[in-house]
Formats: sequence, structure tokens, C-alpha cells
Amino acid sequence: MSGGGGPGSGDVPLEVFVYYDFASSLSYVAQRVLARIDEQLEAERVDLRWKAIDLTGVGNFQRGRLLDPARRQSLLRVAAALDVDLDPPARWPDSRLAGEVAVILDARVDRGLDSTVEREWREAAFAAYYEERADIETLLRDFERHASFPIGDAADLAVGRRLAAATRSAVAAGVEGAPTLMLDVFPLCGIHDEETMLGMIRRYARRRRRLEAKAAVGVN
Repeated sequence: MSGGGGPGSGDVPLEVFVYYDFASSLSYVAQRVLARIDEQLEAERVDLRWKAIDLTGVGNFQRGRLLDPARRQSLLRVAAALDVDLDPPARWPDSRLAGEVAVILDARVDRGLDSTVEREWREAAFAAYYEERADIETLLRDFERHASFPIGDAADLAVGRRLAAATRSAVAAGVEGAPTLMLDVFPLCGIHDEETMLGMIRRYARRRRRLEAKAAVGVN
């Protein structure tokens, strides 16, 4: 640990959870914005752990509902301000299959799976919804061949049982929307420019490490 509270070379990476839904246009924007600060977060020894949820289990969100024109314009303004190209789907998509796969992969990361696999699925699924308008079941079949291990039957995955359980846990933790960064017990909902996001995460990480260092000294 460095004297100024910054990360030392031996620090264990600090995990920051990012709750998202593939059906959320702002989650797509967040994914694009946060990708721009990957190197800075790595230097801070901070790992973003992306946690898929189902917004229909959080608030007044309905799959298949037409996107309100005023809401669409608001999303486009936010995306433009953050330099992200965005073309929101006309209807709120059913993201359960994509989210269920993400939950499965995230659980496997805890058991030793290379986190790159989860990231590849997340980026591919976001691209399918917002860039390519591709079929998620086809994407899953292609992904399983690339991943070299079975994930599950698409029809069963589309029910989203694991995703629903993950959503209940997120709500219990204080998540009320997507995207949400969880800084300990404090949910930060929404997305800002990369400088702002980096500053908030960096301050949180350094403060957390200072407190942990003081606690360790007290114990010893």
C-alpha cells in the first residue's frame, strides 16, 4: 500500500459491482463509457463485476412496451453528451435469455472461469440488441461453440430463473434501477462521463483501502 492511499503492487483487486439489464439503453451506454477507463481502473486495481438483473423485477418496466418518444429523445441526448452512438429499440426487449447467460457466466467466474468469457458475452449481447439487431438465440449457439462448454437450452434459459433470483438479491442490496454501481452499500444509479466515473470510483477505492489499512493496524 502506498502512503497516499493509492494501490500497491501487492493489493488484491477491489471489486465494484455494476448492475445492468441488456434491455436498458442506459446500461448499453454505461458499458461503452466504462470500457474507456479500463486501463485506469486496472492501474487502480479495481475490477468491475457486471451483474445482470431483470428490470421488470425492480420497477415499472414492461417487456414489449413501446418506447415513449419523449423517453427516446432523453436517451439520445444522454448518449450524445457521452459520445455514444445509440439507436434504442422501438420496444422494450425481452432480455431474459441474455441476462440468464450472463448470470451463469458470472457465477463461473467466481469458480475460476476467465472473466474474459463473461465480458465477451456481455459485449456481444449488447451489440446484438443495440448495433446489429441480431437474434440472441443464434448468438448463444455461436458463443457456445467459441466458449467450448455448454451453457444450457435456450428455451429453459429464456425463463430467467437464475436472473430472477439475482434480481431479488440486487433489490435487497438497494438497487432500484440500471445501470447501478454499488460502492459498498451505496448504490450509484445512472452514468456520467468517464472522467466523473473514474473520479468517483478512484476516490471510493482509495478511501476503502485506507480504512482497511487502518483496521489492519488496529488488529495487529
